[in-house]
Order: sequence, then structure tokens, then C-alpha cells
Amino acid sequence: MSVSEVRPRKRVSEDDTSSNKRLKTSTTEAQPFAQEDIKLILPKEVKTFPATIQDRKRHIQTIAQIIRRKQPSVKTPNLKATDIEFQIARSTTNVTYASTLRNAIYKLQHPEKFQSTAQTKSHSKEDVLKLLKSMEVPIDKLKKYGFVMSVPEAVPYTKITRNCQRCDTEFKLCQQLEPTTCEFHYGKIRRNPGSKTRFYDCCLAPKDDSRDIKPCDSRKYHVYSNPSVEEKQSIRPYVKTEEIFDQRGKYRVLGIDCEMGYTTRGFELMRVTAVDYFTLKTVMDTYVLPFGEVVDFNTRFSGISAIDGNFVSFNQMIQELGIVMDKDTILIGHGLENDMNALRLIHNHIIDTSILYPKFESTPTSRKSLKDLTFKYLSRNIQVGDHDSAEDSIAAIEIVKYHVDKMGINKGRT
Repeated sequence: MSVSEVRPRKRVSEDDTSSNKRLKTSTTEAQPFAQEDIKLILPKEVKTFPATIQDRKRHIQTIAQIIRRKQPSVKTPNLKATDIEFQIARSTTNVTYASTLRNAIYKLQHPEKFQSTAQTKSHSKEDVLKLLKSMEVPIDKLKKYGFVMSVPEAVPYTKITRNCQRCDTEFKLCQQLEPTTCEFHYGKIRRNPGSKTRFYDCCLAPKDDSRDIKPCDSRKYHVYSNPSVEEKQSIRPYVKTEEIFDQRGKYRVLGIDCEMGYTTRGFELMRVTAVDYFTLKTVMDTYVLPFGEVVDFNTRFSGISAIDGNFVSFNQMIQELGIVMDKDTILIGHGLENDMNALRLIHNHIIDTSILYPKFESTPTSRKSLKDLTFKYLSRNIQVGDHDSAEDSIAAIEIVKYHVDKMGINKGRT
């Protein structure tokens, strides 16, 4: 199997003193232009390589145009745009730069949508934490939605066959790496408004049509996931965060998103991204070596196409995670039971947007997608183009912030 390079990543972010020095220098040098805006747009130097210089220039120009239109009182839009882009570039990687920039541009284009969010900032951090604590999903409800809340018994899989996760064809495990034809629809099944007919959102092919419609995608190998927690436990055991994270983590609330790929041991963890709730800064972005041999990177959804030296062991990933969180950290995400199963973690402080919103409409078998919720509550499209796990984490956080803000306002009125 060919191996190609994976883009470099930033695992655990820390304050970059050299970047701070550059920021101070650049700000000082920019003082003479207070009355006259810079003519030549030149991105400020950063230590990482989040994007090409030409792309960064183009983004600065876009931001400057928005500032001229939305903030006509600003006398130096080019200079302000350069500073905005610099703050994003210095705190992101080439993996997270695009989504962070999109969010910043969206906020500049739609300031009215974030006026209420500004009111939330008048509340103290402790007030926000209290509101978030009240939104945590109760443990009994977490269990109903597939979260593992106690260490299960290990029961190894003994059968010699599996059913393909994508096309449902039965295959022998010992023959999984032998090329074959696996044809399938990769999209979700959706229902047409006002009717009972269903379709695949990947190619719009009807789901219930009796005609023989060929699937829109194919691969050379069959793949499978581990259906039971007992089998997962036999491969890699679950642990309680209270038992392994005994030191205080850096962050009180994190957005978490995991990416998985198919291996000879099932559907395994390959990437973990954590975003700080209060700053929307990516504080961990770690690629993880799977236990089995890779069969399919699931690139369309994982954004991963190969393994290289940037990948770390599962145990090292857990150590890095223990730096940014602890047993009391509130974790935010969408369909987090899948992420926690991949991490093999048992954690009590969970806010899952697929369970909480829209209120009273979700069930363990029927939940809104993160994309749908983001469009409904934030009027924004996500998961367009290359996949970015930080974008998903930020979307879940901002959905929660939207409701925290409303709760805070209502609390202030009572």
C-alpha cells in the first residue's frame, strides 16, 4: 500500500513568545500608517505555514473589502485586515486555517447575528460554566444514546466472516485485503419533504425505487466496524477519565471531534481535534496510529489520505489529551458517543448537540445532523469542500454558545 505525506500538524498549542515579539514589532512598525492605509498588502510572517502567501494575500483583500462595506468608519481597512489575518495565521495550522478564516469572515459579514453573543461576554466565565453545567446530558440519558458509562466485559469476535459496512456483502476476514468490488452509496438517506419517498443525498438516487440503480461509489476492499462495546473492549479497553486524568487540564470546556478510518481491526481512531470553547482556538490536533492495518482511510470524511511520521501511538495521544483536559472538563460535540467509543473514554460531563437540539425532537435512532443544526441556528453551511475536523468542533461549540447566550439573557430578565 502506497504511503504519501500527510500535511504537518500542531499537536498541543502553547503561547509562542517569538510570535508575540513579531506581533509587537509589526504593530509598532505599523504606527506611521495610522493616517494612511498600507498600499501593498503583505501578510505578516508566521512561524507555521497555514497557507501560501498568495492565498493569504487574497484572504486579506477579501477581509478588507468586507471592512470597507460593513465598517466604513475604519480609516485603515487594509491594515486592520492584515492584523485580523495575522492573528488567525499565527494560531492555526494548514489544517485549521481555512475553517477559522471562514468563521472570521462570516462574523464580519453578519455582525448582526453576533450582537447577542457579545452580550454573553458580559457574563463572567464562572456564570457561563454554570450555564454549561446545567446543559450537561444526564448519565442515564447518555446510556440511552450509546455512551459507555461503565467498563464492559471483553468478548472477542470469533466468527470468520463479517458484513461490509458499506455494501452489506458478507466476506471472510482473512480475505479482507484481497482486492474485490465494493459498490455503495456514501451519502445519508433523507426523506423528500411532504412525501414518504427517500433518497441518497450523495447522488439523489431514490432509496425505495424498485429499479436496479447502480451505487454511485466503489472501492477495492470491503470494510467493517466493531458493532459491540464488548468487542471494542477486547481490542482496546475503556478507561474512566477520573482514573487517568488526575492532574488539572488546561481547559474547562472543549469541543471534541475524532476522525476514523477502516482497518483490519474495524473502524479505528486516526485523528483527535480539540478546540477551546472560550477562544475557538485549536489546542490539540493529533494524528493517531491505528491498531490494525489500514484498509481504507475514509478520506472523504476523515480528511486523511496516508500515514507518516507525524502519527503517534494511541497511548501518546491519551497523554496529550490529558494536558488539555481532565475528569471535570466539559466536552462538547455532535454524536459524541462515536468519538468517546473511539477514544475508549468514559466521561460524565458531556454536551451533545445531537441530543440537546432541537429540544424534544431527537431520539437515539433519529437525530439531526450537525450540518442541519448549524444551518438552522447559525445560518451557516459547513462540511463543504475538504473536510476539517476543527470546523465541526467549532460548529458544535457555536451552537451551544447560541443557546447559552439565550439562557443567559433569559436568566438576566428573571
